Amino acid sequence: MLVRIPRNLIPRLNRRVYLQFSSKLSTTNDADDLTHEKRKEIITTNTDHYYPPISTVRQKLSPSEGKRIKTFRDLFDNVVQFQGENNKSVDSYLLEGRVSNIRKAGKAMYFIDLIQDDYKVQIMAMNKLMGLTSDEFNQIHGFLKVGDYVGVCGQASRTNLGELTLKLNRPIELLTPCLDRLPNKLTDKGFINNNRVLNYLVNPESKRPIIVKSKVIQAIRTFLLNRDFLEVQTPILSGQGTGANATPFITNYKSVPIHLRVAPELWLKKFVIGGFDKVFEIGSNFRNEGIDMTHNPEFTSCEFYQAFTSLDELMKMTEDLYRFVFSELGVENKLPAGEFPKYEFLPTLEKRTGKPLADLSLETLISYHEDLGIDVPKDPNPVKLLNNLCEIYLESLCLEHPKNTPVFIYNQPEVMSPLAKSTVDSKGNRISLRFELFINQKEMANAYEEENDPAKQLEKFTLQQQMKTEYNDQEMLIPDNNYVDVMKWGLPPTGGWGCGVDRLAMLIAEVERIEEVLPFGNLQSVLRN
Repeated sequence: MLVRIPRNLIPRLNRRVYLQFSSKLSTTNDADDLTHEKRKEIITTNTDHYYPPISTVRQKLSPSEGKRIKTFRDLFDNVVQFQGENNKSVDSYLLEGRVSNIRKAGKAMYFIDLIQDDYKVQIMAMNKLMGLTSDEFNQIHGFLKVGDYVGVCGQASRTNLGELTLKLNRPIELLTPCLDRLPNKLTDKGFINNNRVLNYLVNPESKRPIIVKSKVIQAIRTFLLNRDFLEVQTPILSGQGTGANATPFITNYKSVPIHLRVAPELWLKKFVIGGFDKVFEIGSNFRNEGIDMTHNPEFTSCEFYQAFTSLDELMKMTEDLYRFVFSELGVENKLPAGEFPKYEFLPTLEKRTGKPLADLSLETLISYHEDLGIDVPKDPNPVKLLNNLCEIYLESLCLEHPKNTPVFIYNQPEVMSPLAKSTVDSKGNRISLRFELFINQKEMANAYEEENDPAKQLEKFTLQQQMKTEYNDQEMLIPDNNYVDVMKWGLPPTGGWGCGVDRLAMLIAEVERIEEVLPFGNLQSVLRN
């Protein structure tokens, strides 16, 4: 289940940022500016006093062990009548959290909302319960501001309105002060993208996509671990082998050029060759490409490899995995019931266009585009032309099914899948034993039976290099001759699978842009934060 996120968590604002962007912010208690400045001066000239070790504060407040706010609420949310005097708990409880709201209810009484772990509890501070005069009480508690982190000790009770409240019997202790003023709300998208920490504090609902992504990763991991997969880590920095059609980032180790990985695929298949029959990795990949609604140069993927696994078995595992993830997130109703629809690439393309495709040569594919009256992509090559036809005629099949229906497109032409096992169809076309999964016209997963013949793999690598040279396509797969050599030890028939975790999180969180599930936004925002 998703974590509950209260909507009234109020953060602090860096002073420099506040002055720079004050026209975009709505603040509270404008008359307190001078008070904030005086308070800030007092704190910064005596930091040891205002940033105490938490253990010191706990010893001062209570000899008993502290509780987290969620635990406190679990204990007392359903308790109406307490056993102690004046309908209070017998024991005192130590709580800590961030002040999100302060309400004065008289000369020496405050009601304060405290936040921890995204759970809120009300505390009541009153001079009589602490044995203080009004002046003593206000001298201590008048220093507190929204955004401060504090420790409190008191007894559980309920107000006249029935709200669970910790009635304090000791003064509030400051743990970490909030030095500057706080905005009520942030709405400017550009400002938000460049100030993510502040946005999480001011707009707590913006935390939800990040929480969803974390839960998606946990669910995928659980699914695979339950099937006896081994989680592994592969190198981020390596030589030229990439494992995907993508442009890598290139840096240097001493004087040697090295690449940030664009995919862990070849490393994971080396694990399988080494005798690890079920492996997976969830981690970051890096591709030196553009940024748009669904792409960022740094992104998260999950890839798994299982020996002795066919394409049909991979499809079944995909269905099971997606239903498990959606169930774990509590949104199983978002996936339509029944098997995921399946469409074979070339026969479906011909059916959708109403035109037969004689062969997969460059000339034929260009003529095919012209006959259909669709634009030929710039700098065409067979892969680019086939991808274009897929986008127009096959991915649009998603629109013929209910929203969020996962759709398999399978048996892509061999030239589109240089790492996949291949076969020949009834027309003599070489096709790969591969599928792509689309939801709402967005690619969500990619899988295939792995090429395990080292000679054929070398041929496919060579073809990719020829096409890269002939068509100047920098995204063509970079060969890994070391991988071919390792294959000679024997790669068992293996099924490989990859999923863009960010896109799956976007789908479940119902957000349109990838930066919403990236903790600090896309690369452009990261460079500004």
